[in-house]
Amino acid sequence: MERKLVILGAQWGDEGKGKIVDLLSENYDMVIRYQGGSNAGHTVIYRDRKVILHLLPTGILHPHVTGVITQGMVVDLEVLDQELNLLKDLGIDYEGRVFISDRAHLVMPYHKVLDRLFERRGGIGTTLRGIGPAYMFKFGRKGIRMSDLEDKNRLRDLLEENFAFVRDLSEKVFGERLEVSVEDTLEKVLRIYERCRDMVTDVSRMIWETDRSMIFEGAQGTMLDVDMGTYPFVTSSNSSALGLANGTGLSPKFFSDAYFLGVAKAYTTRVGGGPFPTELKGSEGDRLRDLGGEYGSTTGRPRRCGWIDLVVLRHAVRVNQIDGLIITKLDVLDSFEEIKVCVAYEYEGERIDYFPASLSVLERCKPVYITLKGWLKNTKGIRDVADLPPRAREYIGIIEEVTGVPVVMLSTGPRREEYAWLKGIQIPGVSYS
Repeated sequence: MERKLVILGAQWGDEGKGKIVDLLSENYDMVIRYQGGSNAGHTVIYRDRKVILHLLPTGILHPHVTGVITQGMVVDLEVLDQELNLLKDLGIDYEGRVFISDRAHLVMPYHKVLDRLFERRGGIGTTLRGIGPAYMFKFGRKGIRMSDLEDKNRLRDLLEENFAFVRDLSEKVFGERLEVSVEDTLEKVLRIYERCRDMVTDVSRMIWETDRSMIFEGAQGTMLDVDMGTYPFVTSSNSSALGLANGTGLSPKFFSDAYFLGVAKAYTTRVGGGPFPTELKGSEGDRLRDLGGEYGSTTGRPRRCGWIDLVVLRHAVRVNQIDGLIITKLDVLDSFEEIKVCVAYEYEGERIDYFPASLSVLERCKPVYITLKGWLKNTKGIRDVADLPPRAREYIGIIEEVTGVPVVMLSTGPRREEYAWLKGIQIPGVSYS
């Protein structure tokens, strides 16, 4: 069995990674989240019930899987408490199967206050979950880590210092009174910590020492990476493969033998502001949104929709050194008579095939499309690629040709069983039954 599998988003998030991790976790022992926080929303269907997990790895729904939250994440203890309750309601025994890094930073109530205030002044469309300010405090050396919760006096001192800072900022800059208090926060944090204290450990060392097989589950997507995405319209962490080493506390050498899978929709979506070259405005965009059910699992906001952008996918393949792609929601395109594929951009009369760093350049890029005839046949639930319409196979072939990597799997619906492996492609350790 391939011991390490990395699953990443290859677009602007919401690609369907939750289902893929849930599906492939059957073949692995550990599932590890290494960046982001409760701004992620990974959706899976579990026993005919839609389950959304924001912090816990989706693999935890399998009874044999150990779920790990690493130091690269920022943890909202209230959300963690809710998700543990959700597992309990589902009848899932998580005792001894969830571990949290003692170096992971916490999302506090004042981070959410700051998130809302910052968004009011030239916002970028964040989830308002406090993720950006939590990372800001981390790198400003004002953060509070899981390990700090063992010392109540130290925790109170840290909270008082941070509350004083946020209170000044809130009242003097934004003219808004800070309603949350130190004592209320202290009491709530310590109450939840009592529930998860036995889960807290040095997970970096635990991963290093284990001989168990593992999946590393990315959140958001490559185009939301704070360094390689459409900055500043990005998340506050490295949501590409760049986040693996610093998110887990392991050397890049540790991942040299890993297999990297990128997940992408058969079209493109994004939430919030920022440039989006293939965005469809009007009836076609509305149609894609309605057919795909494109509303955020975390925020409920409608997603912006457009044709597939292979410049974006080629960028993601390079940044992550993706070995293979998984294409989701192919069935959403079943009823389109014509389907467009962006293979390059045009910028000031020049054709470019790379993804530019400059926002002002990207905003002026126009997609260069090739137009294909739609297959106009139902692909939902298809399990055998031989049953795919020829034009759907042609569509997949163009993705492979332009990105330079194979499409190894198709997701043809939201349920675990709605997928198809492409014949002739082998991922070590995965059953193709």
